Amino acid sequence: MASLRVVDSNELPLPPRHLAARVYAVEGWSDPDRAYLELGEQTKEQVLRLLPGGFSLAGKRVLDFGSGAGRTLRHFAAEAQHAEFWGSDIDQPSIAWLEENICPPFHAWQSTHNPPLGLEHGSFDLIYAVSVFTHLSYNSTAWLLELHRLLKPDGLLIATFMGRWTSDWFAAEPWVEDRVGMNVLHHDRDWDSGGPAVLISEWWLREHWGRAFEILTIDPQFHNFSWVLARKRDVSLTTEDIEQPSDDPREFGALRHNVAQVQNELVRELDYQRLLQEQALREQAAAYEQQSAESVEGYERSLSWRATRPLRILARAARELRSGNGA
Repeated sequence: MASLRVVDSNELPLPPRHLAARVYAVEGWSDPDRAYLELGEQTKEQVLRLLPGGFSLAGKRVLDFGSGAGRTLRHFAAEAQHAEFWGSDIDQPSIAWLEENICPPFHAWQSTHNPPLGLEHGSFDLIYAVSVFTHLSYNSTAWLLELHRLLKPDGLLIATFMGRWTSDWFAAEPWVEDRVGMNVLHHDRDWDSGGPAVLISEWWLREHWGRAFEILTIDPQFHNFSWVLARKRDVSLTTEDIEQPSDDPREFGALRHNVAQVQNELVRELDYQRLLQEQALREQAAAYEQQSAESVEGYERSLSWRATRPLRILARAARELRSGNGA
């Protein structure tokens, strides 16, 4: 293992604000740096709380999947003396910053949009993914299976998912567990704006993720996420195997409800776009009226100047005549 540069996470440099904001909105806090550090430390403590009793990180290989610039990873600096910690993320500037500033004691790896990740399969004892599967849509299952392949036999996965505590915000409706499976909203939202929002129910996760992992614990709420601790099953599955609907009638109901959610989302988006267009038209009309008023005023001033030109000539001639008589 490479020699360690620092042990105390408080000695590690902070990423620039624009990188910190990719994994946590730091704007609006009276002390953004403190908020960033405190949330990262609290997230680390939640990961440790979820680990099975007697599980030690010493000698283990750990992956922070979706690490950003290391908001949570940085707080494992002490543990990195005795374990190997990796951070991976799709954002190249974040990974470049990690490599330059906190590696060692950590290791950094840039992820691609779709698996494979590029790290050795069957090599990690623990993988945690915070605020990742909350946004993965079409390739969510593919990444779940890639993490399954990256884990050693009986390896552990800790991941966050959302729905129960965020339905009002993302879906504009109260949470009803039985009508949501894996429901995707905001499909076309870009990643700088947060990406898609994925709502997952506990029953759906137990049914589908449970085909690849033994679901050990679900913590229903921490920082408005639900958290799952799962152990790798000794199985080889495809995405179709994971996504295949079960006989549970809630599966069909969830699909129907997701269609209704997307339809409502489109209506809200069209209403919003119409409001923006109306606002733009009002602003254009106001600008046109202002420009017209200024043009009329300018024209009137110009007309007045031309109309009074003979009077100005006579006045100047009179001044010259008086001046000549006085001489």
